[in-house]
Amino acid sequence: MLLFLTRKISGTSDMLMGIFAKRGIPAFRFNFDLFDHYKFFWTSGGFRIEDPVGHVCESSDVTEMVCYKGLFAIDEPCEIDKGHEETKWVKSWLDTLYHSFWRWGADRRLVRLIHPYSVACTKVRQMEVARDVFSVPDWMLHFGFSPTPRKVIAKNLVGRIFESGEALMADVVDRARLDPAYPWFTQEIAPGTHDATVLYVNGRVHPFRFATARGSLTDWRITQGTDANQWVPWETPEDFADRVRLLMNRLDLKFGRLDFIVGGEEPQFLEVNPCGQFGWLDEEGTLPLHNEVADAILDSATTLNL
Repeated sequence: MLLFLTRKISGTSDMLMGIFAKRGIPAFRFNFDLFDHYKFFWTSGGFRIEDPVGHVCESSDVTEMVCYKGLFAIDEPCEIDKGHEETKWVKSWLDTLYHSFWRWGADRRLVRLIHPYSVACTKVRQMEVARDVFSVPDWMLHFGFSPTPRKVIAKNLVGRIFESGEALMADVVDRARLDPAYPWFTQEIAPGTHDATVLYVNGRVHPFRFATARGSLTDWRITQGTDANQWVPWETPEDFADRVRLLMNRLDLKFGRLDFIVGGEEPQFLEVNPCGQFGWLDEEGTLPLHNEVADAILDSATTLNL
């Protein structure tokens, strides 16, 4: 049985679980943010999980594991906030459980394709490794002083949102005017005309380019859910796919979505999300990308060495 650790709102998880069901692949989904809808125990003899409709997964049944977006940011709003006091304590407890699950799976060589722990591939490490493979705009992590004035892109280093519920989106700022009392991640403005993204699935490279030029748009994510979020296949430079494979191999990743700025002399590497979503890139109906990811999860060659 495939044990799929995730959360309630995840289009990728919905699609993959649907594909497994159509193929007749036994799969059990554990939504961590709905933990109190399940019955669960774990002892020295193993664990047992029962979902809200009575499906059961026991540790002795697990043949593969996927860990996809099950971790919480402590202040991130989610289903847990609706029915519990001491929500930060509950979320911390569940994060420890999530780590315990993937460590259990890793020790048994059951964890497939998607790296469960993004801290193993921080942005600093990504950019240090990537500069040997791609052009990478100069970057800076800083606090405690005001750098020299310069127009740069301010980005979020973490997935956590602000207490107001807002997220820090990439935006052009004057680096010298950022409050030194806060930590910042800033980067030179990459030369190019278009955003591009690449889905990487166990050696296969699927490149896409944003349909319209960047113009004043500094973060394409604000277009999600609108007609402006349009992507087209991107004809990449001749050696591009091999360079992506080289980078992902050096980062020890078998899956991820990489972001670039393109249209200049050389693709500019921005980052790789080891647990990235990609639903808007797939073809409705046939879902070739989701099916490829499902195939990779079921392939023992994608077992992760954690």
